[in-house]
Amino acid sequence: MMLQLSHKNVRRNWPLFAGSFVALALGVALLALSAILIWSVEAFSTTVDPADTDLLVALDDLMAMLGVVSTFSGFMAIFIVASTFGFAVNARQRELGLLRLVGATPKQVRRMILGESLVVGVVASVVGSALGWLLAPIVLWVMHQRGLAPEGIPIVSPWAPLAIASGIGLAVALLGARAAGKRAAKVAPIQAMRDAAVERGRIGWGRALTGVLCLVGSGAMLIGVRAGSPELAMVLAIFVPELIVIGLVCLGPVLIPQLVRLLTLGMRRHVLVDLARQNLLALPRRTTSLAAPILAISAIAGSLILSLSFAADWDNGVTRQQLEAPVVVTGADARDARTIEARPDVEAADNGLLLQVTIERTDDSMEETFEGIDPAVAAAARGTRVHKGDLGDLTGRTMAIARSYAWDYGIHLGDKVRVRFADGSRMRLRVVAEVEDANNLQQTFLMPRALAAEHGGEPSDTWFVVPTTGVPAADLVDDLAGELTTGEAVPAATWVADRDEDTRANNQLSVILVLGPAAVYAAIAIANTLLMGSRQRRHEFIATRLIGATEEQVRRLVVTEAGLVAGVALTLGAITTVTVGVLLRIPMTAGLDDVPLTIPWVSLGAILVACVVIPIVAAVLPARSMLRQASPANAATG
Repeated sequence: MMLQLSHKNVRRNWPLFAGSFVALALGVALLALSAILIWSVEAFSTTVDPADTDLLVALDDLMAMLGVVSTFSGFMAIFIVASTFGFAVNARQRELGLLRLVGATPKQVRRMILGESLVVGVVASVVGSALGWLLAPIVLWVMHQRGLAPEGIPIVSPWAPLAIASGIGLAVALLGARAAGKRAAKVAPIQAMRDAAVERGRIGWGRALTGVLCLVGSGAMLIGVRAGSPELAMVLAIFVPELIVIGLVCLGPVLIPQLVRLLTLGMRRHVLVDLARQNLLALPRRTTSLAAPILAISAIAGSLILSLSFAADWDNGVTRQQLEAPVVVTGADARDARTIEARPDVEAADNGLLLQVTIERTDDSMEETFEGIDPAVAAAARGTRVHKGDLGDLTGRTMAIARSYAWDYGIHLGDKVRVRFADGSRMRLRVVAEVEDANNLQQTFLMPRALAAEHGGEPSDTWFVVPTTGVPAADLVDDLAGELTTGEAVPAATWVADRDEDTRANNQLSVILVLGPAAVYAAIAIANTLLMGSRQRRHEFIATRLIGATEEQVRRLVVTEAGLVAGVALTLGAITTVTVGVLLRIPMTAGLDDVPLTIPWVSLGAILVACVVIPIVAAVLPARSMLRQASPANAATG
């Protein structure tokens, strides 16, 4: 019986549930799309020749990226759906009060809310799954055109991925409605007698504790990041802002009113600003629900963009500080190698032997790229630096590992690591050194050059060249330009600048791939939430017109309120972005003398503009439509 009532409520009040439906359907579509693509790529990888290591590594990277996209989309879905369900409950205080007045128990009210979420969740999951299935071949084609996926990946049977996505969608709907249902069960019968919508700014102990724990935990993780761990910093740049957003939204009904007061400080003499201020202060929970999606996308996207820029700064600083060779040759073939090594004015010429090696562990296996080096030559040309151990011991069956990966992989100095080469041979390599991270100059895993040559290592096409004393680097570059067949010799500064440009271009593409779908999703969610908010204020707009306000004044009031909501959310998002960026940059740049500071103003500005324009437009358009029907004459007769 309660489920039938829930179904009738959804049909009768469908505009109220439209935001939750759209948010959930889009979230399920993104999850279904990611799951289908991951399933398809994994099935395709089983048909690839094991000797084609480059393709297998590319497919592994693609699946990892899709995993990040699905995780990020899942978080946004849970967060936004919970926010929209909470918003819908806040807008029904009087209706819920009437139910309590006629005898409904808190348990029955809670079951009704859960039933409504189940109805919305089933329909949204079906629609979202169908949309994800339709988009999968299109997205795969686009990824192939951009060089992110190989040609010929077939779409596998979608039933298992769609079942998983639909199940997650239903779970998200029920989880999102659970907190709203608890809040609805606490609505007192007296709410049925109230015309004014006024909320308490207090929050429960559970919500307050969750918020504090999320903020304290995220702060501890940021402060505890070790120096020389840029990869870990990137993981935290995605995960920590999500925790911060959850904490801020949990504490929102207490925190956001204080920010509204701060932003309007000194402007209370302006009637519209003061009225907008009072409206937002009177409804702290609704204001929090309106600000939540803006806060989420601005904080998470801003933190990721800024952190990736700082990681590129770190890469650039490490490369410039460590590189010893004043000349770099790229694209060299075997003939170029002989030309470089035969020159009498070259003191040291270093390139590595690359090979794919499988690290075998008790629980899993990892395929990694190893580089065979001569320790003395690498130190002279690339400036390879040791953090622990002695690189001079890199002989025989030994290996070295980059400092940050030693911690991530749990590999320590003196360990014996089981490896399998592409030719099928197995052995144990003793770890003799941890080297400082230098992504542009060397691979994460190093081994003796002779051992790499023995197992089929292929020469790298990049050479780091040190001229003999007294030979200008510019002269060596000019001489090599006339002797090399396929390679190109450039000054080290030019090579570093080119690598930096490539890194930032790849970072930008990564941001688009990871944040693009979720950003579009968040933008629609922001528009939906503000649209719902404006539509539910029809009677308020009519009352405002009846007391003499003009249509233009009401529109300006709506713009002011939407601007304040966006301002509060962006303030919290900016604080989160700056905090995450600064606390991650400090350990990344520790020990480096000269690291550039690059702030992506254009990308951050685009987030700012979008998070201001979308809420204002979404709030004004329905208000404008309603105001045309809410003239004092129509209000008096309606």
